[in-house]
Amino acid sequence: MKKLLILCLSLFATLAFGQGGTLTVALPPATRITYLFPITPANDQSNYNFQVQYLLYKPLLWVGKKITVNYARSIASSVTTTNGRRYVVTLNPKWHWSDGTPVTSADVLFFWDMVRTITANNAAAYYGWGIGGVPQEITSVRAEGPYRLVFTLDRAVNPLWFELNGLAQFIPLPEHAWNKYPGNPAKTLAYLQAQGSNVAFFRNSPVDGPFMVDHFVQDQEYVLRANPHYSGHHPNYTYLVERYFTTSDAEFNALRGGEIDVGYLPIHLFNQAHLPGYRFASLPQWGFFYIYVNFANPAAPALKDLTVRQALQMAINGPGMLKTILHNQGIAEYGPVPYDPPTYLSAYLKTHVPYPFNPAKGKALLEAHGWKLVNGIMTKGGERLEFTLRYASGNQAFQQEAELFAEDAAQEGIRINLKPEPFDTIIGSLGDPKGWSLDYWGGWTYQPDFFPSGDGIFNTGGGSNESGYSDPLMDRLIQATTDYLPKEAVLNAMYNYQNYFAQQLPVLFVPIENQLFEVKSTVRGVIQSFNPTVTNWTPQDWTLH
Repeated sequence: MKKLLILCLSLFATLAFGQGGTLTVALPPATRITYLFPITPANDQSNYNFQVQYLLYKPLLWVGKKITVNYARSIASSVTTTNGRRYVVTLNPKWHWSDGTPVTSADVLFFWDMVRTITANNAAAYYGWGIGGVPQEITSVRAEGPYRLVFTLDRAVNPLWFELNGLAQFIPLPEHAWNKYPGNPAKTLAYLQAQGSNVAFFRNSPVDGPFMVDHFVQDQEYVLRANPHYSGHHPNYTYLVERYFTTSDAEFNALRGGEIDVGYLPIHLFNQAHLPGYRFASLPQWGFFYIYVNFANPAAPALKDLTVRQALQMAINGPGMLKTILHNQGIAEYGPVPYDPPTYLSAYLKTHVPYPFNPAKGKALLEAHGWKLVNGIMTKGGERLEFTLRYASGNQAFQQEAELFAEDAAQEGIRINLKPEPFDTIIGSLGDPKGWSLDYWGGWTYQPDFFPSGDGIFNTGGGSNESGYSDPLMDRLIQATTDYLPKEAVLNAMYNYQNYFAQQLPVLFVPIENQLFEVKSTVRGVIQSFNPTVTNWTPQDWTLH
C-alpha cells in the first residue's frame, strides 16, 4: 500500500476489439477503483487507485524501470541542488491540460498548498504524509516564473531520497479548474476529497495524462478513454476498461475463453501458464509482502511483545509457501527492502534469515518467556495467544498461505482464526485500531516512496502507519537514511535500518509473488514496458493489432 500500502498480487488483463477499439484491464479479485483524487486518504490507498490516477494526472517526476527518474515522462525537465537543502525544479513547457491550458508552477503550488494544510494530527488524510519529508520538512515552495520552482527544506537531505520519495509525490493539479475557494486551500482540499469517488466530477475535469474518465458500471468495470489532447505518446485504441472479478478463477475462465488479450495468471493455476496464443511472463515487484500487525488494538496487547512476534514469524513457512503455493514464482524475503533488484539490500539479509521457519523453536521461545499451554492455547496472566487474521478474499494463494500459517502457528499453541474479506474492506478499515489484529492483503510496493527507506510507513506518526508501530530507534535509523551524507554512508544507513527492522518485526514476512502475465499475440509492448514499481504503468505504449 503502497501503500500504500498496499497490494494484491496481479495487474493486468485486456480485451481488444481491434485497432482504435477497446483494451480491457482486469483488476485482481474483489478489487475495485474507489478513489481518483491524487491527494488520497490512507484508507483509499491501493495500487489500483494509483494506477488510474497516474493515467489521468502526471506526476512531477516519473520513476521508471531502473528506479531512476525518467524525465521524458515527467512534468519536470530537471532537478538540481548544490547543498541538499535547496532544490530547483524546472518544468517542461510541452505539457498541457486537456482544455489547452499549460501545466505550470501554479498547478504544482496548488497541490502543495493543499497538502501542507494537513498536520500530524490528521496525517491519515493523505497517505503520503511523512514520506519524503512531505509536508513537514519543506519550509517553502516558491515559483520563479511559470516553469521554475524552488523547494527549500528545513535541513540538508539525501537528494536521492527527496527526489524519489518527496518530489515524486507532487502531482500538478488543474488550479484554474479546481481552485474553488481561492485563498482557502484547506476548504478546497475538503471539497476535492469529497469528490474523490465522483465519476461525473472527473469526467468533466481537465487532465494532463494519456487518458480521461469516461464512465463506470457499478460492480462491473471502470472505463477510461484516450485523451486526444495529450502532450505525449497516444495509444492506438480509444477505450481502456478496467474490469472487476470476484475471484481469480473467474478471471482465468475469461482468459482461457480467449476474451482477454493481456491478463494475469492466478498462481494456483501456474501449471496452465502456457495457453495457446499467449506469451507468459513472470516479473518481480518493487516491494515486499507481509502480514500487517496491529500495535494499537487494545484487545491484542501481546502483539507488542517481540517474543510473540518472533514466534509468529517462526510459524510462517516461507520456503514451503514459495515452493508449494507460489511455484517458485517469487522470493522469500525477510526484510523491508526489495530483494530483486538488490540495489539497496544489505549483505546480512542476502545471506541470513533472522527467524527461520521452526514451530518447535517458536513454542520453546514462548515457554521460556512464561507462556504455558492452557486448553491448547498459550496463556500468560490471563492473556491468550489467539488472533484473527483477515486476508483478501477471492485469491486462492492468499487463502492457502493463511491456512498454512494457522496450521503451523497451532503447533506453537497460537490460535489463528481466519476471516476472508474483500481487499477494499480490509484497506478501508485499517484506520480503526479496534477493528483488526492481523491483516494479509499482499504488502507494500514502493511508490511514491521509490527509495525504500520506510519513512511514512514505519516511523512514528507516518501517514501510512495505520498499525500504530512506534520505536524511537527505528525512527532514528529511518531518519539516517534521509540525511545529507556521502553515497556510501547513505547505503550503510539503509543497511542498518533494514537489519534492525528484520530483527524487530514490525510486520511478519511472507514471500512476495511475481507478477504473472499472459499476453496475447495481438497485443504488443506489455512486457517491454513493464515497470517493477507497479503503479507507473504505461498502457498508452501498448498497441493492438
